Amino acid sequence: MTAQTTAVDSPVTTSVPPAVRRGGRAAVLGLTGTFLVLGVMASLPYVVDNGVTTQLVKLCYLIALASMWNLLAGYAGMVSMGQQAFIGLGAYTLFVVNDHGLNVYAGTLVVSAIVALIAWPVSYIAFRLRGGYFAVGTWVIAEVVRLIVVRFDSLGAASGRNITTITAEPVLRQAYTYWLALAVMAAAVLGTYLALRSRLGLDLQAIRDDETAAGSLGVNVTRGKRIIYIAAAGGSAAAGAVISVKNRGGATPPHNIGVQ
Repeated sequence: MTAQTTAVDSPVTTSVPPAVRRGGRAAVLGLTGTFLVLGVMASLPYVVDNGVTTQLVKLCYLIALASMWNLLAGYAGMVSMGQQAFIGLGAYTLFVVNDHGLNVYAGTLVVSAIVALIAWPVSYIAFRLRGGYFAVGTWVIAEVVRLIVVRFDSLGAASGRNITTITAEPVLRQAYTYWLALAVMAAAVLGTYLALRSRLGLDLQAIRDDETAAGSLGVNVTRGKRIIYIAAAGGSAAAGAVISVKNRGGATPPHNIGVQ
């Protein structure tokens, strides 16, 4: 008597990763509304006087600076007291690129990239400090930048200087300055939004809450902080360039690279 066994094929179950939707109807409506508002704001120089757009220029660069600070301190947990260094470097670097023939409006993008590159090696110095020491250290870095700038006569030394080449017609210059400020604000706000909705945004929130725990979970803490530090420096430099264009230069180092 032989025993016979029958093999029963069991169904193979495969795990299907759940579908994750990173943006729903609310996000789409929000972005649509944002672009509509930006479109309306872009048309304002045609319908309002220069006094209104002058105030809106200030509002735009303040929103850009607030977005960079929110990204830096609010999400990455880096309380930097030295962002004025990058604002000032944006203004002074604009003088340099303008002296070499680049107009101030396109030069703002170049200035942002140059200052971001400067912030990369600076981050290696700043990141050796933590907590309150980091805040004080960044302030010291800003003071060092100010002391270096005042030694260059081509940058106006301690007395400041004016932009060499800028649109002569006042109404057109004001419109261009407003559109530049609006573009910087839009880039700062939308860039922050996209960063926070990415994997980097999740990493930043984990780093802010507990760096040690975040690192133990596989988050590259130093890389995430450095990316945000450099991005915030570039955004602050663009805002500094807008401030310089608005004032047509003329500001002294204590004004450009000062806490106020």
